[in-house]
Amino acid sequence: MEDQVEEIKRKTDIVGVVGSYVVLKKMGRHHKGLCPFHSEKTPSFMVNEEMGLYKCFGCGQGGDVIKFLMEIEGIEFREALERLAERAGVKLINRRKDDSDERAKMLEVMDLAARYYHWLLMEGNAGAKAREYLKSRKINEKIMETFNLGFAMQSWDSLVNYLIKKKGYKEDLLEKVGLISRSAKGGIFDKFRGRVMFPLQDAGGKVVGFTGRILPELAKDDEPKYMNSPETILYHKSRMLYGFFQAKKAIREKKRAVLVEGQMDCISSYAAGISETVAVGGTALTEDQVEMIARLADKIYLSMDADEAGNVAIKRSVDLAEKRGMSIKVVQLEGGKDPDEIARKSTDKWKELVEKSVDVFEYVMNGALKKYDVGKVEGIKKITEEVVPFLAKIENEIVREVWAKRLAEKLGVATKGVLGEIEKKIIGKFENSKVSENKEKDVEENRMVKLARRLIGLLIMRQEAVEVVAPWFGGMIVSGAEGKLIAWLLENRENLPIEVLVENIPEELREVVGEAYMSDDSEEIPGQKEVEEAAIQLLREMIRDRKKELMMEMNTAKQEKNEEKVDEIFSKLDELNKKESRVLAFLG
Repeated sequence: MEDQVEEIKRKTDIVGVVGSYVVLKKMGRHHKGLCPFHSEKTPSFMVNEEMGLYKCFGCGQGGDVIKFLMEIEGIEFREALERLAERAGVKLINRRKDDSDERAKMLEVMDLAARYYHWLLMEGNAGAKAREYLKSRKINEKIMETFNLGFAMQSWDSLVNYLIKKKGYKEDLLEKVGLISRSAKGGIFDKFRGRVMFPLQDAGGKVVGFTGRILPELAKDDEPKYMNSPETILYHKSRMLYGFFQAKKAIREKKRAVLVEGQMDCISSYAAGISETVAVGGTALTEDQVEMIARLADKIYLSMDADEAGNVAIKRSVDLAEKRGMSIKVVQLEGGKDPDEIARKSTDKWKELVEKSVDVFEYVMNGALKKYDVGKVEGIKKITEEVVPFLAKIENEIVREVWAKRLAEKLGVATKGVLGEIEKKIIGKFENSKVSENKEKDVEENRMVKLARRLIGLLIMRQEAVEVVAPWFGGMIVSGAEGKLIAWLLENRENLPIEVLVENIPEELREVVGEAYMSDDSEEIPGQKEVEEAAIQLLREMIRDRKKELMMEMNTAKQEKNEEKVDEIFSKLDELNKKESRVLAFLG
């Protein structure tokens, strides 16, 4: 499989694939365009044909053609690979053929079941009452087609007869995908009966499960209103967003997803013109679901039921979104208990509520202010205890300070006090000095990374410069992935075509080399002098940092009156000074 992945990437024109989503223009060695993963007016998105990589220098997104297709389409690795294999004319060989065949059979029978249910709803006499019910909920035939809605007859063996007796599928296959159940005596019967059927589709549109909603006239006290497929090889509730297949184009274009609870909420919202709507299907938002959305958008608009459970779900979502760098807004429901009811009453009202969504931190703050009396010390304490933990989740310090100031104004206290409480939640009141040290270290590391990446890009374009530069780095080690890549380039001194060089570079370092190479869009090959100057800049930075470390070690040795250690460190400092002088002298 690893060999086939490389073959597919080699045979795929990344410019052609990316160009079908982004308008690209040739700029020097690369192709440039507006990034499809974030909003921008000045192009910072680069694609390089030789390396088979893309990189946005605005939002940081980057990788190979497989990753691009996964991110832009919101699909998994396997599906992206299959699509590109078909495009490149490569037949995928699965070493676990039995597993692959079984999965294909499962998808086949699920698709057939969905078609059968859909036919019963749209054309069968048995589906007449279900059609009437959906139309009473303002779901027209076009929407029924869009979401491939269906109907399961009330009969115990309608689907069994169709799939087993007529189509020849085996009982165990239907049981594995959750379409049938077994009685205590071992007999089989249709799992879904007398229900409007909502096919659950993965990001590529394949049916992997179902949700069935009982027709009101057939409902019994001991029967659940909604019934879901069990977890199977195909269907995992935590990785499923209802309507994602239908919504992903709009999500990508609008850079947001409107997240609702149930299938009817999703369909009614979509019918009202909010086509970027998806539903969690009655579960709490999961990390996998956030990841699906994050590939296409940077904002989530949460619209949960206006009850305590909905509020808990909203608050729980903040952690997941912040971790992924996404912002969350909350649609505040008015004029109905849920999005379905509001959207059916007035599409304009629903659109207005979505556009008037408030930031989740404002929502939490306003909720606490309504619950407790800000005029009393006990009320201020309660509000602080409820709101501060959420403000502490904000990664961006400036944004965090803005919200701290707003809370302080509402409470009539100093911003400094609120920030202090937030700091306690984040790191504990005794760790402030450690944080500032880390910040300073981060700045230094970022500077080193930039210099290292510039040198990498130049060495790739002028590989003959390696012979001159390599001896300078004797005994000096650059940290991180950039250091490993520089070491690799300095050891491998063959002058190779760029595409061959990239193939030889270790897989884990290819993204770094792509970023370094694409950071310069000049058509000209750099001169020897330019490469040498870049090497000197990096070396001087490394020497400076090493000197700082040695000086700290020397101070400690002096305090401990360890003269032998002091002499040893002094000798190392002397060597570093000589090394710096030699390299500088070389440039004249």
